[in-house]
Amino acid sequence: MDKALKLIRKNSGTLLAAAVAALTALVLFAGGVSVRLGEKELRVSATFSTPFSVAYDDIRAARLVEDVDYGRRLSGLRGARIAAGEYLNDAFGGYTLYAYTGVPVCIDLVTDKGHVVFNAADGEATQALYERLVSNLPDIP
Repeated sequence: MDKALKLIRKNSGTLLAAAVAALTALVLFAGGVSVRLGEKELRVSATFSTPFSVAYDDIRAARLVEDVDYGRRLSGLRGARIAAGEYLNDAFGGYTLYAYTGVPVCIDLVTDKGHVVFNAADGEATQALYERLVSNLPDIP
């Protein structure tokens, strides 16, 4: 036991660096986006991000968009697998993003709070999610 403590003390910097590297890899390459279509509202969340909920009646428009330039991250996360948080780009201005970075299609919702952009794990799942979402929405332009 005494030898183990000496070894840890002697290599504490190396152990700390390894722990930071492992945590960084976890943040960059892990995580996911979750979308739940409830009876009266939509809830979107992503790993390490604040969830977003909106009533279907408060959605002003919904559309599929391809090859979105996510723009600049204002707060949140931008990893190799997901991007989530508050972002800024030319198309939406300031907006909320919950997206898998390797998926080229997203759903853009316009709400009273602004744009919310999200997708599913692949293009086909995003298309299916969009169709289910639109069937839950009241008539919108």
